[in-house]
Amino acid sequence: MPAHPEESRMGSGQRLQPEGRSDAGTHFYLDDEDYRWAVLRAKVPTWLFQVINLTFISATQNVLLLILAFPAKVASTKQPHTPLATSDYLLAALALVDQAIEFTADNQQWAFHQYKHAYLAAQKGGERSAEKVVPYDKKMQWPGAGLNFVPQDAKRGFITRGLWAYSRHPNFFCEQSFWWIITLIPLLSPSPPHLPFSTFPSPLIPPLSITFNNFHTAFLPLISALSTPLAHTAPALALSLLFFSSTLFTESISKSKYPREYAAYQERVVDSIVWGAGAKEE
Repeated sequence: MPAHPEESRMGSGQRLQPEGRSDAGTHFYLDDEDYRWAVLRAKVPTWLFQVINLTFISATQNVLLLILAFPAKVASTKQPHTPLATSDYLLAALALVDQAIEFTADNQQWAFHQYKHAYLAAQKGGERSAEKVVPYDKKMQWPGAGLNFVPQDAKRGFITRGLWAYSRHPNFFCEQSFWWIITLIPLLSPSPPHLPFSTFPSPLIPPLSITFNNFHTAFLPLISALSTPLAHTAPALALSLLFFSSTLFTESISKSKYPREYAAYQERVVDSIVWGAGAKEE
């Protein structure tokens, strides 16, 4: 499933968990998993979860990752190796901006959880040293991630500052946007395949006389012209559908843990679009 604002970035099963910028690097835990699978496991029969594990967690998600590379394959192997077009430069610049925003959102989330766990450990007294909780240091965070968190943030349980004050899932939005940008690279290039509207409408829509006289075949050129480019958007569309369903499940978990707080957050802040009414800092 896609990552969630309550947790650090997670994969479909195991996850890479950064231990802090001062550590030697990134560690891989074989016994770690996306916390939502544990929630789902408790909600459904064991046999059903094993079916989901086999068909979706282990198979479908990996197939989706594979087909997301399809636009890159089209651009590199199916289209002529001509000089880069204006659309290539614009989309590349947009992709870099998109990834910078996602990077910032993820690190703001990571910084919040570092602050939250440090604060909660401090409230427990001497248990901080036993738990080896790293104290929150704003200066040690990545640019844009060192936010001025206060105890109220930790007590609330989830981040509402920074980019998260304008979107409940800024990283979700950027992740989907990135793959839609990749999808558009071959479709907006001078070489085919092209988006349907690039030749719409006159070459595609048959005259009314032909339509009435031969209805079954009149729209075949239209269907053919639309189906090819639309097929190239299928991977990105599938990813967006996955994010949509995952977000519904994720937010249901958050709302069950923080009924009043998260409901208020949902009312004040839009879902995955980075524009809209922002949450007021508390």
